Amino acid sequence: MLADAIGSYLDSLTEREFDAPFMALLRLQGFTDIHLLHGAFEFGKDFIAKRVQDGKHYQYTFQTKAGDINLSDWGGCRAQIDMLRTNSVAHSNFDKSLARRARFVITGRLVGGAPIAAQEYREHLNALGETEFETWDRDSLVDQLAIDPVCLSGSPLGLLQILGSRHEQLNFAGLEGYSRGWIRTAWSALNLRDALEAAVIASHCRRQNRVDLACYVSLMHLRSTLATVHGHEPVPDTAVAAMKTAKAQFRYYAWQLWADCREHYLEQDEMVFTDPTPAGFATYPIRCLTVIEILGMLGLLEVDLNENAEFPLELASYLMSFIGANAGAAHPVSDRWSVSLVPMILLFARFGMVDGARFFLQSCTKWVADYYDKNGFGFAGPYASPAEEVAYLLGTPFQDLPLRRRPESYIASTILDLASVLEDADLYDLARNEFLAVDIVLPVIETDDDQGHYCLHTGQHRFEPNMPYQEYWQPASSWKHAPHHRREVENRYAQRIDCAWNLLAIDCVVRDRHLVKTWRSLISKPI
Repeated sequence: MLADAIGSYLDSLTEREFDAPFMALLRLQGFTDIHLLHGAFEFGKDFIAKRVQDGKHYQYTFQTKAGDINLSDWGGCRAQIDMLRTNSVAHSNFDKSLARRARFVITGRLVGGAPIAAQEYREHLNALGETEFETWDRDSLVDQLAIDPVCLSGSPLGLLQILGSRHEQLNFAGLEGYSRGWIRTAWSALNLRDALEAAVIASHCRRQNRVDLACYVSLMHLRSTLATVHGHEPVPDTAVAAMKTAKAQFRYYAWQLWADCREHYLEQDEMVFTDPTPAGFATYPIRCLTVIEILGMLGLLEVDLNENAEFPLELASYLMSFIGANAGAAHPVSDRWSVSLVPMILLFARFGMVDGARFFLQSCTKWVADYYDKNGFGFAGPYASPAEEVAYLLGTPFQDLPLRRRPESYIASTILDLASVLEDADLYDLARNEFLAVDIVLPVIETDDDQGHYCLHTGQHRFEPNMPYQEYWQPASSWKHAPHHRREVENRYAQRIDCAWNLLAIDCVVRDRHLVKTWRSLISKPI
C-alpha cells in the first residue's frame, strides 16, 4: 500500500516540488555536501553531492525531470546530461579532482524508444571509460522511498490514512496531531524520514486542492525539527538540512497560492463566490484569513532571504488591496484565527504601511467588540473544531445550541499586543476601551525557551486568564504595556540558531500563543 501511495505521489509531482524531498532522500542515502543548483547557470546540474563508497570519494551530479520521458524528450535531455558529465562549472563545492558519477532522475519512466536510447548512451560511456551514468526512474525511486528501510518503509499506519483522505476529510487538526509524532527525544536519521513524510503529505494536500494545508504541513515539519533539536549547539548538519527543506517546501507551496491569487480577489464579490454553497458565509472569512496569513508569512520569509527585494513589497501591496476588497479578512470567526492577523500586519509595518495596518486592526476591533456585545456567547476558543466555530458564530439565533458564554478573547489580546508592538497609541486606546466596554477578558499563554514553546501537550506553560494591560497608552512605558511584554524571553533558541521567522512559524502551528518581542525583531524595532 505504501508503494502504491508513493507511486501516486511521484506521478503527481512537478519538477521543483521534488527538490526538497529529493535532498532529504540523498541525505538518508549517505550523500553529503548537497547543493541545489537549478537555474540559468546550472550547466546541466540540478544537484551536486558527494558520497563515499567502498572507501572512495565520488562527486555526484544529478539532473531531475518530472513525468515520463519519450524519445523526443530524451534528445533534449541528452544535451543536458552531456554537460552534467563533462562540465566542471557548477559550484564552489564541486570537486573536480574526484571521480564523477552522473544520475538522470525522473519521477516517471523512460517510454517509447527512450529506454533503448538511454541504454546505448550508457554503454557508449562505459566503452569510453567516462563518467558512470545511471537513470533513476519512477520504479527505482519507489524502491528507494517505500522499500528502503532508511526511508519510508515502516511508516505509521496514520500516514496511509492521510494519503487516502479526500479533500473534505483533510483538516489542520488531524495533520497537526500526526505531526507531533515527528517530535523526537533525540535527533537521528528518523527526522529526515519525517522530511519525506512531510513532503508526501504536502503533495497529497496540494493534489486535493488544499495548498493551504500543504503550506501548514511544511511549517509543522519545521516546528517538529526545532522541537527535537532544541538546545543543541552547534546544530547537527542534518537538522540544518531538515530546516532548509521545510522552509523551501513552504516557500514552494506559498508561491503556488500566490500564483492563484495575484490576479484575483481584488473585487468585493470574487472571493465570496469561490464557495457558492450555503456554508459559504462561514467559510468566506476563513478563506480570507488563510490568504493573508500564508502570504504574509511568505512575504516575511522573502524579506529574510533577501533574494528579491521587490517581491515582498509586491505582496504587501497586494494584501493591502485584498483587505480593502474583502471585509471577511477582518472577521476572524474564532480565537484559532487570531494568529492569521499577525504576519500581514508585520509585513505592512516592515514597509511603513502603518495607516493600512491601523485601519485593518480598527476593523477587527469593531468586529470583535460588536460580536461580544450583540451575540452574547463570544467566539470559540483556539482549539475549537469547525463545528464549534460555526455554533458560536451562529449563537444567538439558535437558542437550543449547547453553548456557554466565553468572555475571553485571544483575538483581543492579539490586537492589543499588535498595537503595542507598532507603538500605535490611538489604536491601543481605542481597542482597550472597546474591549473593556463589553467585558472581554484577555488570555495570554507564556512559555519559557523550552519544549513548552512548541506544543501544548508538553513542557511548562503559564496561563494568564486576563492579562492586566494598562488601561490607556503611557509613553513612559515605551511599547511595553502589559506584564508579559516585560517578562518574555529574548533571543530564543529557534531564533538564535537561524532567524526570528521560525518563531512566527511555530505560532502558526500551535495557534494559541505568540511572542511580542519576536514581532519587534521582525519589523526591525528594538526589543
